[in-house]
Amino acid sequence: MNSLPLHGTSAVVTGGTAGIGFYTALGLARLGARVVVTARDEMRGHAAVAQLRAMAGHSDVELLIADASSVCANATLAEALTQRVSRLDILVNNAGGGAFADRTETKEGFEAVLALNFIGPFTLTTRLLPVLSQSGSPRIVNVVSSSFKMWTRDPFDDLQCKERYVFIDAHARAKLLNLLFTLALARKLTGKALVNAVNPGMAWTPGVAALTPPAVPQWRFVWPLVRWVQRRASAETAARAPLFLASSPDLADRSGQYFDGLKEQSLPAHVRDTSLQDRVWEVGESFVTRALDAHTPRA
Repeated sequence: MNSLPLHGTSAVVTGGTAGIGFYTALGLARLGARVVVTARDEMRGHAAVAQLRAMAGHSDVELLIADASSVCANATLAEALTQRVSRLDILVNNAGGGAFADRTETKEGFEAVLALNFIGPFTLTTRLLPVLSQSGSPRIVNVVSSSFKMWTRDPFDDLQCKERYVFIDAHARAKLLNLLFTLALARKLTGKALVNAVNPGMAWTPGVAALTPPAVPQWRFVWPLVRWVQRRASAETAARAPLFLASSPDLADRSGQYFDGLKEQSLPAHVRDTSLQDRVWEVGESFVTRALDAHTPRA
């Protein structure tokens, strides 16, 4: 896999302390980038950063603590990153998952899978656009999932899963929204940034390990076989896909695309519908405004 030399560049990988995020961060660091990884747990975050530094052979790997599902935390994270780097060259929105057995709400009142897989990345990315614009050719990589194909209904129907909650359905819809947001962002930044979405493929990660049969009812009759396959799927191998989108010189003009692993894939007509993409952007903005307004003290 060809890669650009990344010496002198700055990169952020959310959820970069385990699984696919860890190996994506490691790959960027080995290419010479200054890498900031985010984590929710400070102790595990520091342990992962120490390991990343040792494996990369340099100390230019840093940690910032943030709850990836929180609008306010992502806004604060964006401020901290803006103060830390004068320009940002690569943003990999890897944090996601959230295999909650039952419907869970964040402190800001959002369904947790939706918050972690769509609202959080939307908040962080849009808040980082000014510092990303300081890079000559920034790259934004949103890690999604092929599960988006499982959502065939109106993506705004029961958006908060108050009427019915099944994890895999909530996950599929949230990843679809993230994909639609990616395509909308690519259009807004045409000629200014490389913006793509990627399904890295199966990997045995903490999020996958947390799955249970009720979370994915479609697999319940083949659960032992599914787990056998999952346990043998390498996070290091899966990380090649987001790393490819973040660093390959062969993608200089390929923005607004969906990759399944290392291969670009066509998308169904409803995903390519720009009016649907724009509506997703408006919904994301409304969620961010709602959370920040609720957090702002009133005079």
